[in-house]
Amino acid sequence: MIRKGCIKTIMLVVFTTTMFVNAQETNADISHQANEDAFQEFFYESLKQKGIENYDKAITALLECKLLEPENEVIDYELGLNYMYQHKYVEARPYFEKAISKDAANKWYLDALLDCYKNQQNIEKAIEVASTLAEQNSNYKIVLVDLYIENKDYEKAMGLLDQMEAQGISRSEVVQRKSKVVMLNNINALADNYTAAESKSVSINNPIEDYKKQILKQKQRTDFNEMLIVSSEALDNYPTQPEFYYLKGVALNKLQKFEMAKNVLEEGLGYLLDNKQLENNIYNELVFAYNGLNNVEKAKEYQQKINSNN
Repeated sequence: MIRKGCIKTIMLVVFTTTMFVNAQETNADISHQANEDAFQEFFYESLKQKGIENYDKAITALLECKLLEPENEVIDYELGLNYMYQHKYVEARPYFEKAISKDAANKWYLDALLDCYKNQQNIEKAIEVASTLAEQNSNYKIVLVDLYIENKDYEKAMGLLDQMEAQGISRSEVVQRKSKVVMLNNINALADNYTAAESKSVSINNPIEDYKKQILKQKQRTDFNEMLIVSSEALDNYPTQPEFYYLKGVALNKLQKFEMAKNVLEEGLGYLLDNKQLENNIYNELVFAYNGLNNVEKAKEYQQKINSNN
């Protein structure tokens, strides 16, 4: 037989254990509620700061949210937006990509990543995202056409335009784009018809002008690697020509070599002699380079110089 004292002891242990478990569950509930309240507070604060363009403060609040809910893709999306609004595309892109990894069909996430790639001049990646969006929404087909045109892929652009025309999508825009593709294709064909001697020769009478023609031809073809090679050669031969610094800076920017671009462009400013147009062109490329380096203050400084010259 179990003695009464033993029974009392067992009952006390059961009672104590039950109270302990209940207390733990209560504390867990309280902690969970506190985290939810804190998350909501930080999230609303981020929206408020974003609304008044205090993007750094919005990011600070969102990072607090991320500590509380590290797998919440909405927070990744909002972080990407706040970085992108500051032209910090390098920082923005990973957050958009992470959000998409959790919700691959989300139109808002894809659209934001598309803008990010376009601003980074990453046309190949932009085409991939635009293709996904065009499958969801036919309005993005014209965006995809424009990207094909920018990438000099006229065959794909025309193929998609034919498809849109057959489907009755954006008829007026289709007609405009078709005319543009035909015109650009003709220009490209004319350029391709230049003889090898014409495209590569350096005139004895005016070698500087011939270099400019070669470089501008590569720019027109968006062959920025070749443009960089020829502009570098031109600078080696004619290091006091500011236009070659500008053209080399353009090529470097297009290749997203922003640090090298800003060094070349700033060096070129030292050779300028009363040429406001070229000066503004160099400033404009410096704005692009500094934005690529996420140096907003320097980008604003050169933008102000452009404004002062106009």
